[in-house]
Amino acid sequence: MPAVLIIEDHEIVAYSLATIVEDHFPDSNIKLASTFLQGIDIINSGFLTELIILDMEIPGGESYAMVGRLKALQPEVKILVYTGHDEDKHAFSFLSAGANGFLSKNSPMDQVDFAIKQVLSGKTYMTERVQQQVAESFFNKTAGRTSTEPATLSPREMEVLDLLLEGKWIKEIALELNLKLTTVSTYKTRIFEKMKVSNIIDLYKKVRLY
Repeated sequence: MPAVLIIEDHEIVAYSLATIVEDHFPDSNIKLASTFLQGIDIINSGFLTELIILDMEIPGGESYAMVGRLKALQPEVKILVYTGHDEDKHAFSFLSAGANGFLSKNSPMDQVDFAIKQVLSGKTYMTERVQQQVAESFFNKTAGRTSTEPATLSPREMEVLDLLLEGKWIKEIALELNLKLTTVSTYKTRIFEKMKVSNIIDLYKKVRLY
């Protein structure tokens, strides 16, 4: 029974999101906030939420800083940014700030449904378009690095990297690539070492810099 906080000032959009959550989690505890500060007040009142669906342009909002502020109050909360703005310009910044997913309001309902379930299950949600941008950014800028920069990844490590950036778990990557769990874990460790990071969020930030 997930607790969900929807911070969205458009009433129709907010109720549509609430309906999607209720369809899959009938016993869910859902609260709505029409401003960012109202959302903060709900959390400060003691509402322990597992998922926040956050409108990027919410009144009183603070752009990327909203993610950090919300996670400072509840570090384990998952945040899905839901916006009418172009994901090309904003997705990386929100994901780097700690958001667990970024979704356009122009997405079809089945994609909204999938994104909510993906984030609630502990995965990171990105559209194929954003995934492609992340991969291209990395591939296009790995050449010509100095000795102080991360070592080049092998082709197989690149495959694992792409799947990690999609938010897939070790077991899912093993099945998709037909590898043992221990082998995938080893690849993940090597990627983190070469990229000089210790978690997925830092990996996003590192790839974004390339």
